[in-house]
Amino acid sequence: MKNISLLAVSAFIGTTSYADNTTKSKLAIGANLGTTGFSLEGRTPLNDSLYGRIATNYFYYKHSMKKGSLDYKGKLNLLTVPLLFDYHPFPESGFRISAGIAYNDNKVTATATPNKPVKIYNTTYQPAELGTVKAKLTMTNKIAPVVAIGYDSSFINNKAWSFNAEAGIMYQGKEKIKVSATGLAAQQQSTIDDLNRDANAALKRVKKYLKFFPVISIGFKYNF
Repeated sequence: MKNISLLAVSAFIGTTSYADNTTKSKLAIGANLGTTGFSLEGRTPLNDSLYGRIATNYFYYKHSMKKGSLDYKGKLNLLTVPLLFDYHPFPESGFRISAGIAYNDNKVTATATPNKPVKIYNTTYQPAELGTVKAKLTMTNKIAPVVAIGYDSSFINNKAWSFNAEAGIMYQGKEKIKVSATGLAAQQQSTIDDLNRDANAALKRVKKYLKFFPVISIGFKYNF
């Protein structure tokens, strides 16, 4: 009878252990808010200390830019899709070191439509000569490397909800500015050169933040 009881207890423990392993969370999904915009993120364990993570970040912001001769109305569009690996160097700790890549479509678009003569460097242009001027700033790295440190408690404990925070850098490369105009003067290369210089002046403040883009966020996840 004693042996039967021991076998029953052993079978129960084995069954419970198996159930725990099979029902352990394998996916955490949540939302973040930070410098890269609003984010929807998913995370899954690869082993006891390594996790895979993918997200989609989006945000846009409108702002007037008057550093050049033309008064531009600008729009900052942030769109990135990072794929990262999180390494937790300390057992049962949320501290993580992250590295990976991100599809990068961050850009700035700006439009100016002068309604009076404007002097750009040494040349004065009439409104009809320029028409509508458009400037577009993009970054050379469409696939941008990302490194970060942070905290993520998903899968670290048995709670359904978890908290995460991150601070890092995304290297976007150099900026490229392309300018076009609908007026007849834009057919001349000298006009395009003037407009490019003016657009660079208008976007000077924006450019210095884009090469090494700060990645800072906080958020939460739910374990499934």
